Amino acid sequence: MSLFIPSSFEVVQQKILDKVKYFEYDERMAQTQEFVEKIRSFNRFYTNIIGLLEQHFLDTPFSLTEGRVLYEISHMEEGSAKKIRENIVIDEGYLSRIIDKFIKKGLITKTPSTKDRRLHIIVLTKKGQDEFSKLNENSNRLISQITEKLSEEEREDLIGMMEGIRELLSRN
Repeated sequence: MSLFIPSSFEVVQQKILDKVKYFEYDERMAQTQEFVEKIRSFNRFYTNIIGLLEQHFLDTPFSLTEGRVLYEISHMEEGSAKKIRENIVIDEGYLSRIIDKFIKKGLITKTPSTKDRRLHIIVLTKKGQDEFSKLNENSNRLISQITEKLSEEEREDLIGMMEGIRELLSRN
């Protein structure tokens, strides 16, 4: 039985190849990490700009999630928890607690569907419509304030960039 003993040239060649291979790997990892950090940095910037981390979103008594649930209820015909969950990714139990809270505060009513008794139709009350209107007006005002210093061309560029982000991230 003979043992294979690589020549010193083969050993040096293998080490060089390993360095090249791992250098490329390290470079890709560094680029990926840099990419991730840039996105996270933008997310932190944007959440601060629009006040997402404030306890009371848009100077209302609602959290961001509660505001989004109010938005969904106000914009759907024959709204149900199932339809809300189709539009936003939210834990079923968390959504149920939000709906219960809204019922207790008199913001919504929940009645069994005449078409499917397993579903409950959720509708904003007058008080709920008023609260959503405040939230919506405050959101519109904030966006106007953020963009008021932009020229018309810059506003169009901003919208184009946002649409581009949506298109890129919507691909599956």
